[in-house]
Amino acid sequence: MGMSVSKADSKRSHGQALPRQPMVNLPPLPPYNGHPIQYHHIIINATLDVQAHFSFMDPNLSIQSTNVEQYYPQLAAMYDQGFKMLVFVSLPGSTKNYGFASLGHSQVNIKFQGIFRRLLPEEMEQQWQLRVEKSTLINQMFMQWSGNVFLNAGAHTGSTTDNNHIFQTLNNISQSGGRLISVELTGMAGQQIEMQRQMMQRQAQRQYWATGTMPMMQVAVDVFYEVPRAPSSERYVYQVVSCPMTSTFQQSFPHGQFHSVINWEAIMSQYLGTGWKLVEIFEDYSVSSVSQMSGFTANVTQNKNCLWIFEKPSSRLNDNTPFYEGTMVEHWFRTKTELHGLGFGGASTNVTTDWEPVIEHFGRHGWQVVRILETPDVRIEGAFNPTMHTRQLIFFQRLIAGRSDVVGINAAMPQPQPETDANGEPAAPPSYNELYTEK
Repeated sequence: MGMSVSKADSKRSHGQALPRQPMVNLPPLPPYNGHPIQYHHIIINATLDVQAHFSFMDPNLSIQSTNVEQYYPQLAAMYDQGFKMLVFVSLPGSTKNYGFASLGHSQVNIKFQGIFRRLLPEEMEQQWQLRVEKSTLINQMFMQWSGNVFLNAGAHTGSTTDNNHIFQTLNNISQSGGRLISVELTGMAGQQIEMQRQMMQRQAQRQYWATGTMPMMQVAVDVFYEVPRAPSSERYVYQVVSCPMTSTFQQSFPHGQFHSVINWEAIMSQYLGTGWKLVEIFEDYSVSSVSQMSGFTANVTQNKNCLWIFEKPSSRLNDNTPFYEGTMVEHWFRTKTELHGLGFGGASTNVTTDWEPVIEHFGRHGWQVVRILETPDVRIEGAFNPTMHTRQLIFFQRLIAGRSDVVGINAAMPQPQPETDANGEPAAPPSYNELYTEK
């Protein structure tokens, strides 16, 4: 089951590894007889191109998207230094808008984090290159009403997503011998999430009542994958499984709260237990929200679709020997809002994610991060300058001790015992802050 992990302050710098964070009140973990995972984190500052256009799009349509050339060289350089990427994720609350879009002078900046791990000893002979390809999803909103507005008014709202281009991209990667790493929303990131969580926007309502239709959005995603530098006959097969996150709104004073659940244990047990490896959990922004008013009480249930993407070498497709085990860890990041001059002087917002100490701690016990999934679950502290604590689910997997998923290596190869410190814990890996410095 998930474990609650406390957080410590974190400082980040553009283009550099993050300094090692002090581990405070992190949960004790049982010994692991495999290799520890040595992580490296890079912060990316990306600018959205409002008029981006790609060959697979309608000629009359343009969308917001990041410029890959801004950050690809920096990420790809890590492969020359013995690392491979596990996750590319946007930082919560990092979207900043400058200028006025209505005047044609605007800029949107977003921060992302690339999370890498050092290659394991048996992987050193395999050479890979990082690649990134633009893809897109099309999101169509819907709205349905039921009941009497004064008695038992109900609404079924949400959106459906067409992921066909992402699936085609995944198929192309597989046929070329590549391996999927991460799929991340890179266009309209903050705006898209906000719209999905607030289905009753004025614009959507006006369009619905005027035309009977709902807004449609085309959103850009980055698909990160790696390809072998030397030709290889091995191909990788992918299994995409839909598993929703269900969030129930619970009325309470002074703030109502969401509580989210996802059946992660069953899906990991089924697929990891039959030899598959989990490579991505992608929230495709298909949402179904059912609300029911009873007097002054609102009951809301929301289902957000998540695509779990599993991988297997084609040479082991019929081999159900498990290679990985999985777990999930709860983590809460905080958002602090401060009003200046009683609100007349504006406000400032500070978001502190602090997931690095958690990832580093679990990495010492062999756990590789797969996805950091945000939920609508929020706790609010304070009134005048409130602090919001938002719940995240961090999913990990690790090799079963004594196994290697490198094709051609004996699955039962012996693994060296990790070095330990004075307390018997796996020794901390060295710092890699000096490995990459932006020129």
